[in-house]
Amino acid sequence: MNPHSRLGATFLRTQPAAAARVLEDFPAESAAQYLTVANPLTAKDVIGHFTPGFAASCLSAIEPQAAGQLFSQLHLELQIMLLRQLDLDTRESLLSALRPDQATSIKRLLPYPEGTAGALMEAPLASVPEELSVKKAVKRIRQTRRGMKFYVYTTNAAGQLTGVLTLHELISAPSGAHVNEIMTRDIICLSPAQSILTVFNSPYWQEYHALPVTDENNILLGVIRQKSMRRFQETTLHANIASNSLETFVAVGGLFAITAGDLLATLISTGSSLTHRDPHG
Repeated sequence: MNPHSRLGATFLRTQPAAAARVLEDFPAESAAQYLTVANPLTAKDVIGHFTPGFAASCLSAIEPQAAGQLFSQLHLELQIMLLRQLDLDTRESLLSALRPDQATSIKRLLPYPEGTAGALMEAPLASVPEELSVKKAVKRIRQTRRGMKFYVYTTNAAGQLTGVLTLHELISAPSGAHVNEIMTRDIICLSPAQSILTVFNSPYWQEYHALPVTDENNILLGVIRQKSMRRFQETTLHANIASNSLETFVAVGGLFAITAGDLLATLISTGSSLTHRDPHG
């Protein structure tokens, strides 16, 4: 392996954020070429450090099937952020690469403006009708293969939020009891129109791992987890850093004494090599 290739391999493995900054100095079509030949896990890591607009342009420049595969590996907050940047046809193409339930959940979130609780929430998968028996409620929750399960939310026939209990409380309750007999009816809720800053500053995070989101009619729309907020903060931080990344480009070029064109070629060739040599990226 020549020195440039060794440098590229090390750069990709240890400095994905810096590699993303370098790639952003080129047209999106050139960066997209790198993403298509890199190991999928490596490409996912790098695109997560792009500014949202540049990442969306790269996805648009990639062949639809490959773009869909890459998009499906990104976390929910980044997926939504990128979809907001894309035209309707590209958006539908990327959503078609997801499982139907995932695509449906994302489509429900897109109408809410960025910077609001509605844009950050996820589907309330751990929810059950309040009239269910404990035995049937436990069975339903166990069939839920993904999503937040620590809290179980209860709804009435109209879909309105009526109560909450922990999974431990549900499992520990007598199987013959009904959920509405053991749930807590005093619930702290968020509005989808609330600003994310307001959500971040809510004092209730000291007590709860997640908070439900309801509309003006108390219909359960989704939930927001502390984990989702941390991811949003990280994504926002990456975007802010990228907006002031000129010094990074200069430092990287001076440190490695390689022209930007050489580095791009190295990244692309190294990504192609890693696809065959290193399955872990």
